[in-house]
Amino acid sequence: MNFTGISDCELLVMKCLWDAGQPISVHVLITELDKQYSKKYKETTVYTFLSNLKKKSYVDSYKKGASYFYPLVSEEAYVKHYAQVMRSFWGDKALAVLIDSMKNAD
Repeated sequence: MNFTGISDCELLVMKCLWDAGQPISVHVLITELDKQYSKKYKETTVYTFLSNLKKKSYVDSYKKGASYFYPLVSEEAYVKHYAQVMRSFWGDKALAVLIDSMKNAD
């Protein structure tokens, strides 16, 4: 998989799709973005994020009355890729910071 960079907003959309565990409509997605992240995006804005994610092969959709969207990339695969990118840039310092932040979260 070629992981093309995604914006922070697109990542929030992905997180909602991963958390849903099943295809969801834009209306449900808008509700979740507001509920989970206090983001009050307009429908056209969310469709733009989804269109961008579709072009980058992160999501796909089908129409059954409404359009339903689902991830093509698993959350685990994305996190693994992101961790590799961080480690290749920051080296072992990235791992040390992550471990330290996990210890301090308790």
